Amino acid sequence: MSLNMENNSEQNQMLSRKDKNKSNTSKTIIISLVGIILWGAIVYFGYTYAKDYIDTSIKQVQQENALNIQQLTEEVQTLKLEVRNLTDSIISTGLTLSNSTSIQDQIEQRLEVLDKSLQDLENSLRILQEAPNVKD
Repeated sequence: MSLNMENNSEQNQMLSRKDKNKSNTSKTIIISLVGIILWGAIVYFGYTYAKDYIDTSIKQVQQENALNIQQLTEEVQTLKLEVRNLTDSIISTGLTLSNSTSIQDQIEQRLEVLDKSLQDLENSLRILQEAPNVKD
């Protein structure tokens, strides 16, 4: 019986080692799974946080761009109005200059007519001055 007991005790020790090995393996698997789950959760929440941050930043930039575009549109409208006013001023100045030019042309034509008349008068005066000399 002592042999039997020794065999039983050896079997118990072997069973206990197997249980310990199973227990250690189970613990290792559980710890590994918990670690993987934790890393997965950290990666997921990190990704969602980064995505939210980037989306928020993009929205802010879009809002700033919309404001800048609105300001630029207003400035362009103001510049268009100023250009239109300048164009109108240039056109009216051009008309004034062309009127001045036509007036100047008319004055020059009148001066030419007067010069011609003056030459005719000078010729007539010369003729008149020569006429008394002929009578003497």
